[in-house]
Amino acid sequence: MGLRDIDRETLVKMYWERCEEAFTDADAAIASERWNNAANRIYYAVFYAVCSLFVKDGHPIKSHRGAKNILGLNYVVTGKIDPETSKIFSQLETLRDLADYDVAFLATKEEVMDYRPKADAFIAAVKGLMKE
Repeated sequence: MGLRDIDRETLVKMYWERCEEAFTDADAAIASERWNNAANRIYYAVFYAVCSLFVKDGHPIKSHRGAKNILGLNYVVTGKIDPETSKIFSQLETLRDLADYDVAFLATKEEVMDYRPKADAFIAAVKGLMKE
């Protein structure tokens, strides 16, 4: 079974479940002081929330870069999401890329702990749009 075989409502729910799971994993990584892993999981919590919104609104998701473009064009430019709030998505993607692909990079406690509540605020904005 692929994504095309799942109805929209179920897929939206699946993405929200992944979002919650990623936050649970992020909090476990924070508790274990695994900052790169925490950065990865915080990013994915935000990414899955965005994916849920895109599925609800009928926007196809093909890549992480595409998700940033869809977010910008359909939600930031139209005023549905505040530009400052939306920057969190891009900043977390950059942090996640460094944490995942740069073996010399070590995310810091300060970075991760700064982004955790910002990710919550971003997801709260997405939840608001989910109700529309």
